[in-house]
Amino acid sequence: MGASLGGGKDSGMMTDINVTPLVDVVLVLLVLMMVTATAMANRTIPLELPKAQTGESDGKKRPLVLSVDEGGALFLDTQRVSDAEVRAKAKEVAAADQQASAILAADGRARHETVVHALELLRAERISKIAIVVRGDTGRK
Repeated sequence: MGASLGGGKDSGMMTDINVTPLVDVVLVLLVLMMVTATAMANRTIPLELPKAQTGESDGKKRPLVLSVDEGGALFLDTQRVSDAEVRAKAKEVAAADQQASAILAADGRARHETVVHALELLRAERISKIAIVVRGDTGRK
């Protein structure tokens, strides 16, 4: 453990610091951070984003998020909207950015025609970069 100074007495001050527990804790925290970062990176949505001249993100440009539920209802973010409201918002986003993008998330039980209709609403307002959210199938080879 610790070394003692002086004759044969153990009443002296401890001069060594045992760093092994500290190193163990730091390594465990490092492993947890690596696992968490990997899990978060696997949940991102693959988008084809436009390249910027400066390489800096202004944080203001967000893709338009359109969702279709099982019944065919449309949602912008979490607010239920009509076809006209989707087109108006898409037109606004496309006017602000020529490289505007959108994310389409549809319930797997939604009718195919409602999903195609949602795509057409976005395309009609000149939004052509559309990512479709899917759930990964880890069981297949």
